Amino acid sequence: MISENFSWSESIYLKYDSIEYDLHNDFDFIEINYIIETQSVTLKWKRGTGNWVNQNQPDLIVLNISNVSQFEFKPRDSEMPFTEDDCLESFGFISDDDWCDGQFWADKIPDESWLWSFIFQSGAEIIIGAKSAIVQIEP
Repeated sequence: MISENFSWSESIYLKYDSIEYDLHNDFDFIEINYIIETQSVTLKWKRGTGNWVNQNQPDLIVLNISNVSQFEFKPRDSEMPFTEDDCLESFGFISDDDWCDGQFWADKIPDESWLWSFIFQSGAEIIIGAKSAIVQIEP
């Protein structure tokens, strides 16, 4: 998948216009929308409310993913509190290659065949294969 106007860093940071946004500590995941008709997925994070969060951060980060070829949602751990559903534990990649056994991180340009994996503190995982993604930062 091609990241058109952003990149990933250290498995929790989304980098846009040379600014890194910490999706683990500073933003709460609020929405996933899969539109079958347009083969697109939208993921949304809002600025967190914790006293450690810089209030100059944007209100909303929207990740628009297009030409989706694979979409999976793995269930959360039912013993985890629902408050953990909004906290991204890590972003990474998944490959169909024999060497891959779960999510991994690569600090290089990813292979376009790798799927994207978003794992949350609750154990839920979103896996997406697509052609491209673009981020939108809303003040």
